[in-house]
Amino acid sequence: MSPTTVSTPRVTRALVALTVAAGVVGMVLRLLPRSALWLDEALSVHISSLQLGDIPEALRRDGHPPLYYFLLHGWLKLGESDWWVRALSALISAAGIPLAYLAGRRLGWRRGATGLGGTRVGLIAASTWSLLPFAVRYGSETRMYALVSTLVLGGYLLLDNLVGEPRRTDKPLPSAIPSAIGLALVTAALLYSHYWALWLGAATAVVVIVSLVRAVSPDRRRRAWLALGSLAAGVLLFVPWIPAMLFQADNTGTPWGEVFRPATILVVTITDFVGGGFGELQVVSYVLFTVIAVALFGVLRLRAGREVIELTAVPQIRVLTEVTVLLATLGIGWAASAASSSTYASRYSAVVAPLFALAVAGGIAMLRTSRATSLATALVCAAFVVGSAVEVVTDRTQADMVADAIEAEVAAGASAGDIAVVACPDQLGPATSRALATRGIDVPVYPYPVIDSDPRFVDWVGYGERNEASDPSAFAAEVAARRGPDTTVYVVANTGYLTFEGKCEALVAEIGASGGSPEVLVAADADNHFESMGLWVSRPPG
Repeated sequence: MSPTTVSTPRVTRALVALTVAAGVVGMVLRLLPRSALWLDEALSVHISSLQLGDIPEALRRDGHPPLYYFLLHGWLKLGESDWWVRALSALISAAGIPLAYLAGRRLGWRRGATGLGGTRVGLIAASTWSLLPFAVRYGSETRMYALVSTLVLGGYLLLDNLVGEPRRTDKPLPSAIPSAIGLALVTAALLYSHYWALWLGAATAVVVIVSLVRAVSPDRRRRAWLALGSLAAGVLLFVPWIPAMLFQADNTGTPWGEVFRPATILVVTITDFVGGGFGELQVVSYVLFTVIAVALFGVLRLRAGREVIELTAVPQIRVLTEVTVLLATLGIGWAASAASSSTYASRYSAVVAPLFALAVAGGIAMLRTSRATSLATALVCAAFVVGSAVEVVTDRTQADMVADAIEAEVAAGASAGDIAVVACPDQLGPATSRALATRGIDVPVYPYPVIDSDPRFVDWVGYGERNEASDPSAFAAEVAARRGPDTTVYVVANTGYLTFEGKCEALVAEIGASGGSPEVLVAADADNHFESMGLWVSRPPG
């Protein structure tokens, strides 16, 4: 019996209701975090708070392209609270949910996806994307990753308009020119948002070239050429920023970080997609990996009057494009990281996270009954709610605790005379200085190792070499020279940062030697905070 004779399970009210509920819960979770901004978020706000013309120069020393910072710059004119600045990412992420639905519909209509159903896959994809812990976390963080994923979903739809299979014989593909223009603009926007868009673009171009080679009709070849032209036009629009990118590549980044192996990158990425910070959710990631494998290698057939899934050794076209681009992007990114001796962080995979969600939706849609589809989607969403809840309720930094402790000391009169704060390393400066400022505590913050640098920023140019050449004794002597005899010095420190090995411990001891013996006010808690920090106080003698 031909596999194309299988039916498509009907879309039930239960699946529709589940999708609506997932969207509502997903938005609540995105708007839930109330903890202080951690390093990267505080840097985003501080850079975006500059004059518009000063942002590009600041980013040359930070290491990112400018689009998100320009958007946040405008958003800050309406408010500056921690909740408000995160709300921009929540709204951008929310825009991705209907796009995920539309992308899922395209997947379900695809040649080779018989039996899945466009609306059915679209609803599953929207549910999955609404609650995917990766999407929720970065939809609640003041960074560019929600923007990246939403742009990827938009680009997916525009590219499908150009090179996708016709979805209905009585309805032609959309007009090519508007889609080509839109794809060029989205490509440029992605490049101006995050540099891993380069690797996504390269992987996508390869897929389009394969489509061009295999195209039979002149119209499909023309559309494939237009798609390649759009990708190239997006790169051309990015040309004005390339000098800044090359400067950043030569002078910033993480050359001291660990270079991950390809398999490690894949495992870390898939695990973090589902919020796999603990064992149970890591198991979920393995289950979803199996679900994707079923979508990729499964064939739907009729056997003895029943529809069954049979696994084959040949990949099916159903989710082949999504999986290919996902793996190729990670592979190209790994090669680039290895060549430049740079490390990898799973947040870079925002460029492929939507493809993961679509592949999962395709796998769930392989189920042959409406009840099984709704139940499986509900179970996945329930697991995602747990992972997302952990992501959004966990304090991302101890900056609040540090600022609260200093505020309490000041209120109690324990800090007689002047106050100074030392941040070691300087990466703790942005979050600490913002947390203090939100409490109205106006005190100097000295970032180690450059005492005169602005604590709201981190200069990543020559970072590792500067840190390794730094001298805690000289820095402590400079702090002592600048403070009066009645100054209380608070040291915010984390002793685990690379290129600072042993230096923050030495700095705490040196400052204590020149004043009162350091007393611990806040203990660093790396188990429960993404950005942990301890607080020591050295009071004036006597």
